[in-house]
Amino acid sequence: MALGPVEDNALKQLQPEKSELLDVIDELRTLGFGRLVKPPQLIVCGNRSSGKSSVLEAISRVRFPIERNSCTCFPTEVILRRSPSSRVKVSIEPSKSRSDDQEIQRLREFSSDTFSTGDDLPGLTDKAKGCMGITSSRLTDDILRIEICGPDKPDLTLVDLPGLCNATENNQEISVTRNLTERYMNDYRSVILAIISAGSTYDIQEVLSIAEHFDPKRERTLGVITHTDIPEGNSEEEKAYLQLVNNEKIRLQLGWHALRNRSFCTRNISDDERDELEKEFFSSGAWAAISRELVGLESLRYRLGNILQEHIKRNMPDLVADIEEKISCRQKRLVKLGEERGTVQKERSYLLRIGNNFERTVSNALNGLYTGEFFGGLDPVSLQHDPRRLRAVVRELNDQFADTMHLRGCRRRIVGLDEELEDQSPTRKRQKSYVQGSDESGPILVSKTELEQEIEEKIHENRGIELPGNANQLLVGDLFRDQSKPWEKLAKGHIMAVWESVRCFVGLLLHHLSDDHTCPKLMGTVLDPALEKMKDHLLEKLQELMAYNKRGHPLLFCQQYLGSVEKLQSDQQLALLDERLRTSTETSFAANDVRNLVLETQPSRGHFAAAQIIHLVQAYYKVSALLTFIENIAILGIENCLLHPLESVFTGLTVNDMDDAAIQYLASEHKFVQADRELLRSELDKLQACLR
Repeated sequence: MALGPVEDNALKQLQPEKSELLDVIDELRTLGFGRLVKPPQLIVCGNRSSGKSSVLEAISRVRFPIERNSCTCFPTEVILRRSPSSRVKVSIEPSKSRSDDQEIQRLREFSSDTFSTGDDLPGLTDKAKGCMGITSSRLTDDILRIEICGPDKPDLTLVDLPGLCNATENNQEISVTRNLTERYMNDYRSVILAIISAGSTYDIQEVLSIAEHFDPKRERTLGVITHTDIPEGNSEEEKAYLQLVNNEKIRLQLGWHALRNRSFCTRNISDDERDELEKEFFSSGAWAAISRELVGLESLRYRLGNILQEHIKRNMPDLVADIEEKISCRQKRLVKLGEERGTVQKERSYLLRIGNNFERTVSNALNGLYTGEFFGGLDPVSLQHDPRRLRAVVRELNDQFADTMHLRGCRRRIVGLDEELEDQSPTRKRQKSYVQGSDESGPILVSKTELEQEIEEKIHENRGIELPGNANQLLVGDLFRDQSKPWEKLAKGHIMAVWESVRCFVGLLLHHLSDDHTCPKLMGTVLDPALEKMKDHLLEKLQELMAYNKRGHPLLFCQQYLGSVEKLQSDQQLALLDERLRTSTETSFAANDVRNLVLETQPSRGHFAAAQIIHLVQAYYKVSALLTFIENIAILGIENCLLHPLESVFTGLTVNDMDDAAIQYLASEHKFVQADRELLRSELDKLQACLR
């Protein structure tokens, strides 16, 4: 289906015959980037009976319904698109105010195959009214949409809107028409044709005030004066509209234009007759002095064509930015594909380039030098947990591991005593997700009294050759090993989290440096086996670091340890003395009374030995062992066994050591790679031509 020759000729006048801009848009569309171009839409707005539909019909030669004592009841969009094949699609977009699902479905299923020329629109409109359930002149914000595609169609949308109501009409209708007008004006693609009827005083027609709200610079509003034959010649009313069309009273960047509409008596004359009457009118009286560019239908079409083209050009910076982004993307993909690799020497050169870049980028990532295309820019959003910034990721994981060890590294937390030691350890709040999601509930809470009773029993059970009042010192090691049981599991979780982050980084880097054919082969045959060996070495190192904790005795080289033990003991004794003094009914104490209270706070021999063992273990755990273990995991494990070897896992030397068979397997070109390279080069040439 296609529009007739009359309509096509009218629409062709809305675009220049030769337009490099349209050629660029067509080229983008053939490349599949048509969505980058936002076609303009021409919306016709004005009061009821201002001649909106008549203007739209005159411009396009599409027969928008025009009847005496009737009005436009719903928006009608005629969407024109350039396409190799001709087709017409008719649909209704239900209003968002509709809530009945059956009604919505019925409207969405609306279609028509009777639209073949512009003369069919009135009948199609009546059919759409019936589907929408509209009777008389009731308004709705359902949209009738007619999409017409063809090789000679301009990229343009024509919109006929219901006329704005005056204050004496139904409040609901006033709201519907104003909301529709505002919605379409708010679209930056809209060129606003503000229709002003010369049959009414222009300053009471609100379309200009609405347009100014959405187009404050008045750069996409064209004023159109209709019914210019109604004011009497040389009257004040005519003079006012002559000043308008000369852009003197209300200045618009696009200016004003004047038309002579059909009257009731001439409603049935042909388009050619209508145009002839218009020419005669503007050639006589005061209108004869107005430039021919500002009056008449034919000049309006050409004027609109230039306005629409300039409107597209104003949006060109965004289009140019999109094209430049596409060019950059294709250039990067071509770099990844490399030059054609028809020989083993070229294949080896391709892998050498990947190996050298891989080694350099890994070194930069480990040293925190995040410069280069791979690492991206400084967008704050992309910097959050960016797996490409490897050193930052590892440091964050190490911090989380240290926090987790301080919070959940001990099997039992001694209520009261651990709080006393808290000031000597950093405050930790963050935990790694692998701990937060585990089934364990954290350290078991135990009171100091309960633990002392337990230790007293163990002292009795493990008596050796120590003097009375002392305990077997092997109990210190036993209690420490019991407290540090969670260490191995937490450390293994941390090691695996870092290893997974390293593997993710390697995958991203390799994908950045090589094509889709070479990347999985390199990953599977070179990097994955090397990473698996590193993981095994890491886990072996963990067992080595845990071995002494599982069987050895606590070793101390820290002077702070003894001070911590003494402080724990004195703090405990002072706390007991303070409690006795506070609960006493006496207000003053003699020296002997204070001496007796101090003696009462002294623990029994067994109780003293148990308390001393707990103090020794807790001080050793907090002051020395825990920090040493955390540092050993980070330095001896992760740095020495994973991060340092990573720099040499795939380099130019690795490639030089490969035989020709391995080189061909990894770097030989598949047919689709050759096809991709040719396609990318072709698209790149066309995109660069579009910018020129």
